[in-house]
Amino acid sequence: MNLKHIEAFRAVMTAGSMTAAAKELFTSQPNVSRLISQLERETGLVLFQRTGARLIPTSEGTAFFREVERAYVGLQGLANAAAQIRNLGTGRLRIAAMPSAGLTLVPRAIDRFQRLHPGVTVTLHMNTSGTINHWTASQFCDLGVAVYVSEASNCDVELLSTVPAMCVVPAEHALAKKSVIKPADLQGESFISLCHGDGTRAQMDEVFARAGVERVMAIEAQYSAICCEMVRLGMGVTLSHPIVARDFVGPGIAIRRFSPEVRFPIYLLYPPHRPRERLASAFVEVLRELHDEFLAEMKVPQRQATKRRGG
Repeated sequence: MNLKHIEAFRAVMTAGSMTAAAKELFTSQPNVSRLISQLERETGLVLFQRTGARLIPTSEGTAFFREVERAYVGLQGLANAAAQIRNLGTGRLRIAAMPSAGLTLVPRAIDRFQRLHPGVTVTLHMNTSGTINHWTASQFCDLGVAVYVSEASNCDVELLSTVPAMCVVPAEHALAKKSVIKPADLQGESFISLCHGDGTRAQMDEVFARAGVERVMAIEAQYSAICCEMVRLGMGVTLSHPIVARDFVGPGIAIRRFSPEVRFPIYLLYPPHRPRERLASAFVEVLRELHDEFLAEMKVPQRQATKRRGG
C-alpha cells in the first residue's frame, strides 16, 4: 500500500466514480481501477460493491475512508507547517532587548509584526546590553537590541541608528521655555544621569567637562526610561534617547533639543556563525520602519549604517 493507492481511493470516494477520479488525478480510468484492486488485495478489504458501471462503498470502504481523511488532515497540517517554515522560519521568534527599547519601540514593533504575520509566537526578554550580548551569542535569542556591544562579543552586529539625545525637563521648569538647551543652561541643576559603564554616560560627562559645567549629580539610574520617569516626578533633568522620551510626553514633561550632540546608538545583534533567521530578518524590517517613523514625527536627525561584523 502506497500513497498512489490512497490517492486513487480517496479520489473515487470524493468524486463518486472512477471516471471522475481519473480526471481529477490526470490519469486513465483503467489505471484508477487497477490501483483500487491492488489496494483491496493489500488491505484484505472489500472497499466497493460493483453494480454495472457504478461503485457503491461498502461499510469497510466507508470506515477505511474515515481513517484516510484523518491521515489527510495530518498531512495538510504538515504541509502548512512546511509553508510556515519556508516563508517565516520556525514560527517562533525570541528577542532580547535593553529596557529603553524593550519598554518602548520593540513592543510596538511586535504588535505590527504579528498583525503582518499572525500565528507567529514572539518572546521578549529584557536585560542589560551585556546580558543581551551573551543571550544572543549563545543562541538563546534570535535577535538582540542593545545600546553597546562588548569587545568580547562574537555576535554579528548591525548598527540600527545613532541619534542625538534630547534634554528632558519638567514641563513647569524655566528651561522648558527654551527651544535648544546647552550645557551652560544646566549649571547647578539636579541631573539624573545614567550609571557609569554606559557608553553614552561617558559622552555626556565629556560634553559637560569640556564646557566647564558642574551639574548636581544626586541621582543615577541604569536605564533612560527610569531617568525620564524621575523627571516626570520633578526630581531633576536628564538627557535621553528621543524614542524613550517620546513615551513620556505629557503635561508633566518637556522635551528639547540639546547642543552639542550626545548620540545614542542602537545595535542589532545576531547569533554568530549561522544564517540569519527569516523571522528575525522580517522583524527587523518592521523595527526599522517603525523606528524611522517615530524619529520623522519628532523631526530627529539620525545616522544609519548597515555595516556588519562577525565573530
